[in-house]
Amino acid sequence: MSDVLAGSRTTPDRRVVDCPHGETCGACALLGEGYARQLERKRAVVAGALERYARLRDVVPLPCLASPRIAGYRNRAKLAVELPRSRAPRLGYFRAGSRSLVDAPECRVLVPEVLETAQALRQVLGSRAAVKLPLRFLDIRCGSDPREQHLTLVVGEADARVPIAAIRESCPHVRGISLNINRSASAQVLRGPISPAWGERHVHVDAGEVRLHVSAGSFFQVNLGMLALIHDRLRGFLGDCDVLADLYAGVGTHALALHAGFARVLAIEGVTSAVRDARTAVAAGHIGNAVLVASPVERALGRFTAENADAVVLNPSREGAMGEVLESVASSNARKVAYLSCEPDTLARDLDVLVACGLRLRVVEPLDMMPQTLQVEALALLERPSQGRPAARRAGRPARRMRQASR
Repeated sequence: MSDVLAGSRTTPDRRVVDCPHGETCGACALLGEGYARQLERKRAVVAGALERYARLRDVVPLPCLASPRIAGYRNRAKLAVELPRSRAPRLGYFRAGSRSLVDAPECRVLVPEVLETAQALRQVLGSRAAVKLPLRFLDIRCGSDPREQHLTLVVGEADARVPIAAIRESCPHVRGISLNINRSASAQVLRGPISPAWGERHVHVDAGEVRLHVSAGSFFQVNLGMLALIHDRLRGFLGDCDVLADLYAGVGTHALALHAGFARVLAIEGVTSAVRDARTAVAAGHIGNAVLVASPVERALGRFTAENADAVVLNPSREGAMGEVLESVASSNARKVAYLSCEPDTLARDLDVLVACGLRLRVVEPLDMMPQTLQVEALALLERPSQGRPAARRAGRPARRMRQASR
């Protein structure tokens, strides 16, 4: 099976990452463990998920694809904030299983320029005027150029007086600022509308010859170094097909990056801001063979069937794909299916359905999207047997009708 993913493999940096916050924070649970061991651990997680299903027990996952960087890779920082009156501001993460904030001024997994901005914001928020600011979270993200960042300030009141001028002066990498009013008591960072306050509304990610646009409310992978590796695998597997359907397409991460290799690409996504970003990228890049559909995938299956795609990319949230989506893909004319997952358990569950419906599983490759953490992702490649398209049949899994949660 490994011939499907032939090509050079990334050589991991085997050094242990030394983080001063590791023992108290807990987010990077594998700190101090050699990188080769981390990769083997994640491969074992995927293997264990597959072994729970009789149809998948003979599938042996490939070695885990290493990240080009094991530190300084994370292009997005979601930081909780405390502004005590008599002490310096605290910016960091909630300790695992609690709402206790761990101050993290030297987080080692952040892109260095993102960390630099977080440190500069500490100085801004340490001013006397900022103490009364009802600030709950900071969301800092960059694209391919780490010196071009977007900052979202999450506040608890609509009339918050945000020190935009001071931020602009102290944070030269910040090219745009947005506001999110989040009155919820939960730990969810972004909730509700996001309003532009100043500057650029997007960060930009270069994916091949395409520039993707990512706004403050849209999901995107936090490790950009893995993106080209994943796209190389998708091109190698899907490259002999004509029409690509990207289901749960986000900002067009895969459909637009791969569009040049297909006569037509269809991207279906239910999050409005992500579809808006994809349309911006299509217009800016003069992409003429992309069809974008703003709809939850399960409500656009008629459009998917009408496109007659022979290649499919599935990239759902950790809840996995809806039952009716899997059955529609299995009963379609698709010859090849690539399934990207951020949750091995739901991946295995959904692969069991697709295999029961007649598709053949060729490869499962774990991906280390988030080194030093317990997060495990994977890419599965399936193809239709040469005898033709079988009728999809239910495999003991009820269809779920609720809307997919954002990733």
